[in-house]
Amino acid sequence: MKQPFVKKETYKDKINHHFESFRPWIHRLARIGYLSKGIVYVVIGILALITSTGTHLNEASSQGALYTIAQQPFGPFLLIVLAVGLSAYAFWQLTKAVFDPECVNHSWKRWFSRLSYLFIAGVYTAMCISALRILFRARAEPSDKTYQTLSAQMLAQPFGQLLIAIAGLVFGIIGVVFLFRALSRKFKKDLKKNEMNKEEWRWSGYIGTFGMTARAFVFMIIAFFLIRTAILANPEETKGLDGALLELAAQPFGPVLLAIVALGFIAYGVYMFASARYRRLNNQ
Repeated sequence: MKQPFVKKETYKDKINHHFESFRPWIHRLARIGYLSKGIVYVVIGILALITSTGTHLNEASSQGALYTIAQQPFGPFLLIVLAVGLSAYAFWQLTKAVFDPECVNHSWKRWFSRLSYLFIAGVYTAMCISALRILFRARAEPSDKTYQTLSAQMLAQPFGQLLIAIAGLVFGIIGVVFLFRALSRKFKKDLKKNEMNKEEWRWSGYIGTFGMTARAFVFMIIAFFLIRTAILANPEETKGLDGALLELAAQPFGPVLLAIVALGFIAYGVYMFASARYRRLNNQ
């Protein structure tokens, strides 16, 4: 009687087995990451809310938030802890891109999701590096200046305008996706309903919808200025998060609109706190 062939373990199988053995620790890092992301968004929202009152102008951006944290009592220690948390979130996004632990369906959406996870990992790695730089320099560079410098470098390259236009379209698409997820409340599928009480489940929907909607509109504003930069070939037209919020404040009823968006950012940060506790990390 012939013996059945034994499937030889591939290199990919070995990597997946190692991932399974480290999964509990990776999940702990992910939850620390969501908590750290929530802290950053709450601080950005508070800075934007202060700006909306006109009593004091703060840089309402991720770097501004990190700079503000650094100025508090025990600020350097808090900044180090936050840098570790942001690096944990970046590592979790990289893990999702490589191993797909949340089991995104096997279609084009899976690969699109993996690319977006890589992009997010890069963003939060840069934010972690910014935290360490602020720790040693105690200074934050406005996000507008950073993006304008990058835009000028891109415009000097062949097809630079096209690349900036594509970046604007990407930001716009992300904003539309955020808005769709907010209004459809699809994000609630990411939470463990069975571990939440009725009030937590209900308020997570309200807070998440409000926060994601505010975030979506800011992404659309940034997209508008990126596309405008590409059309006019003028890097001064590029706006970062702080510039987008200040542009919003310059409109009719601007302070009111900025205050609403600021509260939305705080709400999104609170939703990240809920995600740190209740988010499904392996589709279970």
